[in-house]
Amino acid sequence: MAYVDPFLAHGIDISPEDQEILNRWQETQPAPEGCTIPCLMSFEDFMKYDGFISDFLRGFPGGESVLFWDTDDISAVVGYYYTGPLKGTVYMLHGPTDISPKFFSLARFADYYRRVIRDYTEDGDPNYETKFWDDIDFNDNQPMTEEETERFHLAAQELIRLWKAEDLREDWYINMGFCVCAVMPDCYAEELIPFISPKEDEYVLEVLCHKLVKAKCTKAVPALGKLAQAEKNGLRIGGWSDSWTARRTHGYLLQLALEKK
Repeated sequence: MAYVDPFLAHGIDISPEDQEILNRWQETQPAPEGCTIPCLMSFEDFMKYDGFISDFLRGFPGGESVLFWDTDDISAVVGYYYTGPLKGTVYMLHGPTDISPKFFSLARFADYYRRVIRDYTEDGDPNYETKFWDDIDFNDNQPMTEEETERFHLAAQELIRLWKAEDLREDWYINMGFCVCAVMPDCYAEELIPFISPKEDEYVLEVLCHKLVKAKCTKAVPALGKLAQAEKNGLRIGGWSDSWTARRTHGYLLQLALEKK
């Protein structure tokens, strides 16, 4: 029996390419010792997370997901979206409840896994735990392909529609905002400007600011100026009591805008 067979039998939709990656994982991926390294779970081990999935993940508007990896020592899992706008993407969940994609494909996650195992160690600085769970190189530092740009622009637009159209519970609302920022192609980042408002969730605002900096979205300067003033007046972006996120973002993008003139 192939690794994916019991998952498929329970209605989990996995593309043929991803089935091949999963079925060959044990023979193609190195397996060094380390309590924080993601380990591929059996279907039986995955089912032990059913309560967690029911409480936190099932019904999430971005898509249903399955957990394929966990670790021996820390509370951390790797999830794979198999339905919805985020289908085929991979998230890594440890600590804060952020289920936004960290990789646009399972193949990209596999490449990253191999690179971390090759370039880092269990007790180095940074170590396995840092690179797998805390300081992840988003999408293995690879830009979107042209096909991905088209696909994820549409996905981001659908996520925005679901994000704002539904009365979501708080953790899902925040995660939908995170997901929008994760998959929106940088070249379309100006479509996020309407959400730069002091009324938006403070954790979403922090991720929005980071996204706009990454995308070098100078068109956001006017809206960020207003947000920076609200922050100066006491708005706690990201929950920080001494937040400077909006002001730094505004200053950086304003300088870029001036340099373009």
